[in-house]
Amino acid sequence: MKSIKLSLKMLFYRILSTKIGYFLLDFFSFGIYVKDLQPKTYNKRQNVRKLRPFIVAVTIDTESGYVDGDERRMWQKYKPEAFIGFYKGVENWRNLFNKYRIKATFLVSTQCFAAKGKELKKILNQLNSLVKNEHEIGLHIHPDSDFAVQRFLNKSFKYTSAKFYDYKAKKQILSASKTLLIKNIKSLKNNLVSFRWGNWGLDTESVKILQELNFRIDTTATPGIKGHLNDEMFYDWSKINLHYPWFLSTKNYLDIKSQNSEVLELPIATFSFFCLKLRADPVNLRLLTKAFDYYYKNVMRDKNPFVFVLISHSSEATYIDGGKTKVVNTMEEFIKHAMKFQDVKFMTLKQARLLLNC
Repeated sequence: MKSIKLSLKMLFYRILSTKIGYFLLDFFSFGIYVKDLQPKTYNKRQNVRKLRPFIVAVTIDTESGYVDGDERRMWQKYKPEAFIGFYKGVENWRNLFNKYRIKATFLVSTQCFAAKGKELKKILNQLNSLVKNEHEIGLHIHPDSDFAVQRFLNKSFKYTSAKFYDYKAKKQILSASKTLLIKNIKSLKNNLVSFRWGNWGLDTESVKILQELNFRIDTTATPGIKGHLNDEMFYDWSKINLHYPWFLSTKNYLDIKSQNSEVLELPIATFSFFCLKLRADPVNLRLLTKAFDYYYKNVMRDKNPFVFVLISHSSEATYIDGGKTKVVNTMEEFIKHAMKFQDVKFMTLKQARLLLNC
């Protein structure tokens, strides 16, 4: 069943990436909308001269894997030792971002430190180049496919989502991951503040642990979207209807009112395309640009900047031979589109939080 769904999804993306697909998306662009982007009491008449910046935060989940010849994604879960995603994938993204002088956030899975010899050296060179080029490095975890963490703790883990682990196990996983990342990239000792749980699988106890470990930004939330409800990659953000930043709750990670932690949630931008619930992802240029335009025209920016978080993966930027993929090209087209707006600023998550004064 999973393989059938994946095949149908890839077929859908391929069709929409053709000239006919572009025409159809332009014609049906009225089907793109974002629920609850504005409160009912909000007055749309914003003073254009006083609008705060529209921030674009590009986030790259940095993992093993690559894109196969038929455009199928070979994710870390299925190809954990395909380390090419950590060096050629990162390199392809880094070259693009440096070309346009924009800063991105690379959320790194410590599975990269399971590599050995020449591959490990290539990975470390790329990660250090990110630091040198002033991109941000954050933490990204997939416990079930992270052999480096498993060896560090001398334990095996079967699940992706936080839901399946008790408090002790979660803290061990997060602590070990942070330790491994700082051990290998020493400049992160006082600069590791951003986090995303793999497959969007955060839970309430994890919020407490993130605060204890001095993480100050989470970007796991996908408002309005849930998935894998019956397997090890469970996640559920369907009850969240907020697209603006909020401080996570240590009592209930889905509670957007209490905001009693110091961990700021910068949610991934999500939108609806008729009956489909989608994330801001460069896998399809037309959907991404139309969603971006919708946000740009409708978000409130009279008091605070808005942060538009989009997501991709290092593994999606490289073929098995290291060549850059179609997604890199669509990201470039999106960057060109966004840069046409003078008040659009590309920033890392850490930079965005500073501008928000949070």
